[in-house]
Amino acid sequence: MNTQFFSDIYLKFTHLYAQNMVREEDEPRVPEKVIRCVWNDQLLNTEDLRTTDGKFLEVVFPGYWNFGSGPDFKSAAIKVDGVLLEGDVELHVYGTDWKSHGHSRNNDFDNVILHVFLWKGRGKGATGKRLSRPHIFDLELKSYLRRGVLQLNEELDFDSYPVLNPFNYGLCHEPLARLTEVKFLELLNAAGDARIQTKMDRFHDRIITHGYEQTFYEGVAEAMGYPSNKTAFKTLAEKLPLATLKAHVPARASAQDKALVMQALLFGVSGLIDFSVLKTSTFSAAAKTYFSQLEKIWKKHEAELGHLSLERKDWKFGRMRPANFPYRRIAGLSHLVVRHWQNGIFGDYLNSIKSIVSKDEEKAYTAASLKKTVQFFCLEVDDHWASHYTPGGKKLKKKQKLVGADRSREINIGIPIGLIYARASKSVPLERALGRLFHTKSAPADNQWLRFMKHYILGNKDRMWKLLKSDQQTQGLMQVYQDYCTKNENNCLRCQFPKVVDQYFS
Repeated sequence: MNTQFFSDIYLKFTHLYAQNMVREEDEPRVPEKVIRCVWNDQLLNTEDLRTTDGKFLEVVFPGYWNFGSGPDFKSAAIKVDGVLLEGDVELHVYGTDWKSHGHSRNNDFDNVILHVFLWKGRGKGATGKRLSRPHIFDLELKSYLRRGVLQLNEELDFDSYPVLNPFNYGLCHEPLARLTEVKFLELLNAAGDARIQTKMDRFHDRIITHGYEQTFYEGVAEAMGYPSNKTAFKTLAEKLPLATLKAHVPARASAQDKALVMQALLFGVSGLIDFSVLKTSTFSAAAKTYFSQLEKIWKKHEAELGHLSLERKDWKFGRMRPANFPYRRIAGLSHLVVRHWQNGIFGDYLNSIKSIVSKDEEKAYTAASLKKTVQFFCLEVDDHWASHYTPGGKKLKKKQKLVGADRSREINIGIPIGLIYARASKSVPLERALGRLFHTKSAPADNQWLRFMKHYILGNKDRMWKLLKSDQQTQGLMQVYQDYCTKNENNCLRCQFPKVVDQYFS
C-alpha cells in the first residue's frame, strides 16, 4: 500500500498533548454591531469601570468574537471587585433586550458572566432593576465611551470586524511565522491527513451498521446544515433514512414528483412547516399550489411518520444568510437523492472519482477534472426554493442555486468515506486517486471561518496564507483550529499549540 497519503504523524503528537491539557427611551437606536465593535476594540475609558450595582470592573480579556449562535463574545476574563471571572459576554443596545430576546430561556447563554449594553432600556422598563440572571453582572456603556455613539457609528468599518482587528491574533501566529516554508507545510499536511483519519474514525462504525449510502446521505445532510443546523440536519437524516424516503416515492414518478414527495416528508418530519397554521392567502398562485401539494402528501403519511418530527425550535436562523436557510437546503437534499436515484449519491461519487483518475499515477488531477469533483453537489434546478428563502417570502428577482459551488466544496465527506471503501475493498488505485485529489492544487474556499483562522492563527500574514495550495493544507488549518483553539475555547493562555510548533517543527 502506498503510504505517502494520509499519515498519522499529526495525530500522534496531538494525542500526546491532549493527555496533558487541563481541560433609554429617547436615545437614538444604533446598530448592535456598533456595540460589538466598541467592545472588541475596548473603545472605553476603562480606568474606572463600574457595574450597574457599583462594583469595580476590570476587563482582563474581552473574549473572542463569536461568529455563530450564542453569546457575542466567548471566553472572556473580567475582575469584579478584584475577583477573577471567566466566561462569555453578551451585548445589546438596550439592557431590556436580554429579556425580549429570550436569553433567560436559552441554555446557550448559561456561561455569560457580563451583560454589556449602551442604555438600560426604554420606557417603563428603564429602571435600575437587575435586568439579567442573578449571577450575571451588568455594564452600562453610555458613560464610558471615548467618543459619541453616533460618531462611532459613522467611523467604524463594519466589514473589517472582527477579522482585521489585531487584538484577535492568537499566540500561535508568531511561532508559526518563524517556521521555514518546508516545516510550515509539513505541519499543515500532517494536520490535513489527521482530519481525514479523524473523520474516517467517526464514519467507520456507522458504515458497518447502516451502510455506505445511508452514512454518506447523513454526512451530506449534516454538511447542508453547516454551521448552525448541523445537528438538526443529521437528526433529520437519521429519523428519515434514505431507504424510508425512497420507499414512499411512487416507482414511476417523474423526477420532479419524486422531489416533491421527499420534500413533503422532510418538511413534515423536520417540523419547520406546520401546514395546519400556514396562511397561504397572500401567496402567489404557484406558491399556493406548491404548498397545497406538500400538505396533501404529508397528510397521507403523517399518521405513520408524524411521531418522528422535530420541533421548530430545533432549527436556528440567527446570523445566517437567507440563502442558507434550512428550507432551501432540505429542497437541495431532495434533489440530490433524485439526481442519484439509480446508483446512490455515494455510488455516483465513487464513479466520478474513478472516471477522472489520471493514467499517469504521478500526475495530479487537471483543473477541469478537479472542478467536476468539487462541483459534484452543486444544484441548479427548477424548484420553488430556487426563488424563495422562506414560506410566503417575496419571490427573488433571479433564481439561485440550491447548492452553490462554495457549499458543494465544503461537503468534504467524500474522501474519508471513499477511503474507508478503498481500504475495505483493497483498492490501491482508488486510495491513490483520493490522495491525489486531496493534494491537488486548489485555492482556499472563501468563508468566514477560514478568514477568521487566517487572521487568528496565521496573524493575517499573506505570505503564509498563499502557501495553502490544496485541500489537504486548508483542512489541516481547520484541524489545528479544532484541536487547539476550539478545545481551549480560544483561550491562548491554556493552549499547548505554540509548544507543539516549537517542539516538533522548529
